[in-house]
Amino acid sequence: MNNVRHINLGAAMLQRGKSPSQTAETPEVPLPVSEMAMVLTLDQLRPNPDNPRKGRNPRYEEIKASVRARGLDSIPKVTRDPDGEDVYIFSDGGNTRYQILCELWQETGDERFYRVHTIFKPWPGRLKCLVGHLAENEVRGDLSYIDKAFGIHNARAIQEDQMGRSVSLRELSDLLNLEGYPIHSSSISRMEDTLKYLHPHMPDLLESGLSRGQVIPILNLRSLAEKVWSKYDISDNSADEFERVFGETCQNFNDPDSYSFDHLRDDLIGQLVKALPHPSLNYDRWLIELDPREQKRREQFGDPPPPPTLTTPSERSGSRERADPSVTVLPEDPSSETPVTGLRSGTLTTQGRPEPAPELPDSAVLPDSPFVTAGSEPRREVQNDLFGGRPVITGESGISAGNAESAVLPDFGSSELVSAFGEQDESFSAGVNSVAFAATGLEPVSDIWHIPALQDDIEHLQDMAYRLVFEIAEAMGCADNVREDKHPQSAGFSVSETGSEFSLFLAGLSGSLPNRQFNMFMFCLNFFGSQSPADTAVFDDITVVKTLRLIRVIRRLRELQRLAAKGGDNV
Repeated sequence: MNNVRHINLGAAMLQRGKSPSQTAETPEVPLPVSEMAMVLTLDQLRPNPDNPRKGRNPRYEEIKASVRARGLDSIPKVTRDPDGEDVYIFSDGGNTRYQILCELWQETGDERFYRVHTIFKPWPGRLKCLVGHLAENEVRGDLSYIDKAFGIHNARAIQEDQMGRSVSLRELSDLLNLEGYPIHSSSISRMEDTLKYLHPHMPDLLESGLSRGQVIPILNLRSLAEKVWSKYDISDNSADEFERVFGETCQNFNDPDSYSFDHLRDDLIGQLVKALPHPSLNYDRWLIELDPREQKRREQFGDPPPPPTLTTPSERSGSRERADPSVTVLPEDPSSETPVTGLRSGTLTTQGRPEPAPELPDSAVLPDSPFVTAGSEPRREVQNDLFGGRPVITGESGISAGNAESAVLPDFGSSELVSAFGEQDESFSAGVNSVAFAATGLEPVSDIWHIPALQDDIEHLQDMAYRLVFEIAEAMGCADNVREDKHPQSAGFSVSETGSEFSLFLAGLSGSLPNRQFNMFMFCLNFFGSQSPADTAVFDDITVVKTLRLIRVIRRLRELQRLAAKGGDNV
């Protein structure tokens, strides 16, 4: 009786009861078949192994402070796998709260953190538990995109294991919709691509909380780049090589503090240009091909038509009947040597002041031309003679029909641009300054002077200079002496001076002073050749154009480098 008086009844009631040892004669107590309240200790609880959250909850400290002050606001639901361990796991969220309770129990030793009021529910299966965790986190909106992707992927693996076959994305979408977690198959496809193509190369960036809106542009960029790559690269290891280029580029942007999609795209284009040298794939072409707006326009209006191929006069006269329908042939005017061009009659102007249009002779007849229709006003222009002769009207030859036979025509040679009768050569009509023939190789050149605004910076100009000098050195057989140099103050390339004298010339262009003497003017023979009939120029036309383009690029590069150095000094 005395012992009973000294018993602490409150502490005794809180003690865990002793369960009898399980023997072959003592059957195991069956689990409840319906939901019921239970008080479980932390030793009896475990986090769900299929919990989709892999990282720390961003609101962890806030939740911990709330639990320390008030305890659990909501009762967690638990279940137990009949085929698993003799522990209870959380079925619909609660893993973060379990971790917080464990920390508070170790920090304070307070019994209210050790014993947890829970609601037991019968075992629903792994898939339902996983969907329950996804839905519970979806309501709060604090589950990262990559964790959600892993959760959906795990749900697919669980379903495939139960069914013994592969599960399509549409089947998985329908299953999750029935389980109370609506998600479209296209969203699941994006998540699978994220795990397959991005997570192996940039796990830190994705796990830092990269959102769906930030991941989708990277996947679209990869898809467009792979489409263009497969079109121009037909080698056996084309797919593996593309994955290597894309993966190495992504690895360079795995730092969450320095990530930028624009920088990623720019670096990827630079790597693609180097890995897939093709005359049609320079930086600007890749930039257009990887532009989603351009692809949207092509979906709506189709691919742009290829540029027409202009034929020479001899080809037009010799193969008119068997002409290719894809080749555009300019129409000819049988009655006039020149088309009707210029200002409208009645509004002609000369040097600085308006003058009335000259009177046309009565015998003047407009030429028959498809460009002049009935009722349209012919377009005329006064052409002043630079040598003091009488002005002529566009379309006139300047030589009357009466003295045409006695006229002495100047000899323009076989490649004249404009004949005495006003006939224009096609190379002139296409543009005298055109260098379209040099739009080939690693760095196609279609204009010597113009630099696109998107490439008008030090890094892009260095890349252009390196590709140009590599092609020029390759034409001269000294490509092994050229190396890329990405130092901010370099010309984009460096040249070893151990090779031929031409290497010294290229080294001079890079800005380094050669240690050996050489005759700089002898390199003019590379451009012109000598006067000997048997001699030819060392440089062909394409190499000449690219050399001039290289000079222009280096001039602009040095200008930007001087401005950058001046700005740094001012700072």
